[in-house]
Amino acid sequence: MGELLDKQHKFYIRNEQELFEKYRGQFIVIHDELVADSFGSEGDAYVYCVKNFRIGTFLIREVIRNGSSKI
Repeated sequence: MGELLDKQHKFYIRNEQELFEKYRGQFIVIHDELVADSFGSEGDAYVYCVKNFRIGTFLIREVIRNGSSKI
């Protein structure tokens, strides 16, 4: 994982419980260690990302319970 992606992943881990409570079942876009937006599908999240950020600077995560999240 690249350094920027690692930072985004660590943000998710540090805030997993809060993110679960707010975004359960959604796909969130993490950029600059913040939730940039959330979506109902991974495809919608990806389209948003490629329009707004450089590849390799964002992370899309499905928010599901305790470490079961997809990367």
